[in-house]
Amino acid sequence: MTVNEYHLRELEIAQSIKDPSHILPGLPADMKRILDLGCGAGQTLIACEIENGVLAIGLDIDEEALKLGRKLSGDITYVKGRGEQLPFSDDVFDAVISRVALPYTLIPTTLKEIRRVLRPGGQVWLTLHPFSMLRSMFAAAIKGGSPRSVVYQFYVLTNSALFHLIGRLFRYPFNRSRCESVQTNKSVTRAMRQAGFKQIEIKIHHFFTAKAIKTLVWYLAPFGASQLF
Repeated sequence: MTVNEYHLRELEIAQSIKDPSHILPGLPADMKRILDLGCGAGQTLIACEIENGVLAIGLDIDEEALKLGRKLSGDITYVKGRGEQLPFSDDVFDAVISRVALPYTLIPTTLKEIRRVLRPGGQVWLTLHPFSMLRSMFAAAIKGGSPRSVVYQFYVLTNSALFHLIGRLFRYPFNRSRCESVQTNKSVTRAMRQAGFKQIEIKIHHFFTAKAIKTLVWYLAPFGASQLF
């Protein structure tokens, strides 16, 4: 399956409420700016049918996916970047969403960045990878017969255990551009609290979701609209 085929399939899932993999965030009714972190081709934002007048931005590291997204929707602004270093000013978004992108980042750093770019009272919504995924990941690696894949899954296991026990993550030693982990209720709740989020809600059923609010800060902001970049 090519990159484009993958993202077009993901768009079909996002737009079909009958698909078992379908999930969309609940968004604030009064939002003016929303960021989708790890947007791919923007399938989640497209399926959410964002109202006119709302600035919708999709961020991803994959230029090919962003190129496809620009063809699919002219209503979304696509930006290349990483979750650990968001190219936006402080306090500019009313909502940040991320569907299964956070597990491929240094989560504590990314959560701090998400909180930084959210306005006080802004909402974050995430879908994550449950620890139970490790079994199927190891099975696929072993079935594939690639020692390199098995070694990588041992890295994911170690990384995930460290995140659960002490809240730390590290990049793959043999490819420093890669980072991956699966998560637990404990690890995600702790990381979100340490990043400064409140009203944290974790749900692990068919999906592993987390949502929270950026703590309100009692100060007078400068008059006028915030700069985005």
